[in-house]
Amino acid sequence: MSDETMVKTGECQKATSRFNACLLFSANALSRAVTAIGDEEFGRFGLSYSHAYLLCLVVDQPGVTPTELSSALYLTPSTVTRLVEKLEQKHLVRRESEGKKTLVYPTNDGQALRLDIASAWDRVGDRCAQLVGEENVCQLATQVLKAAQALGDA
Repeated sequence: MSDETMVKTGECQKATSRFNACLLFSANALSRAVTAIGDEEFGRFGLSYSHAYLLCLVVDQPGVTPTELSSALYLTPSTVTRLVEKLEQKHLVRRESEGKKTLVYPTNDGQALRLDIASAWDRVGDRCAQLVGEENVCQLATQVLKAAQALGDA
């Protein structure tokens, strides 16, 4: 049987590539496709989608700790540190030390970007919904997050 043949594997159906039924392959393909849309929309004002997520959390929760950001964004502490440093360089957030704790606050410029970020999220959502279908996007997002949480606990 060739790799091009349609083969039922449990609930998965693969075609065109032997990797289509592989979660790792499919998750990365989805990530690249959605990331390209996000990069285009958030690139309009010089941010990546990761910076935008972090900035939203900081604007919504002034004084948030890097540990809380790491947990909320499913990112390692070192990645959060790099993101915060980049946002500091852009004068969108500032860090303050309170004893052994580091707290992250938005600057006025960071707060001013909140509406642009919200508009970019809407455009990303609209583009994905147009391409995949609104109901499918919601279901897929829920399923992917549940899977990520379950695999993260493994």
